[in-house]
Amino acid sequence: MKKSITCQSRLSIVEYVVSARKSLSMSMMRLAVFLSNVFSSLMEERISPMQSLRVVHLIVACFFAVVPAGIPLLLRLLFITWFAVTVLQLRQGERAD
Repeated sequence: MKKSITCQSRLSIVEYVVSARKSLSMSMMRLAVFLSNVFSSLMEERISPMQSLRVVHLIVACFFAVVPAGIPLLLRLLFITWFAVTVLQLRQGERAD
């Protein structure tokens, strides 16, 4: 009897984690679609949800590369590399469309 209760509780935890992950994934997709609609209206051309997420990455990478004054040089170089990679991804996505 004790084993069946333990298995049921583990199963319910796994089901909860799976449903929470699906819910988070759907929320992120809704956010990406919303951002693509906002960016599309601002730029007056169609922006895909993936491009909108890359634009968000670009903004965050730029912020972390420029704003914090007291971060180590290696960390700053990492943020600048992230910024450059994101710019390249946006340009490649632009060519693919």
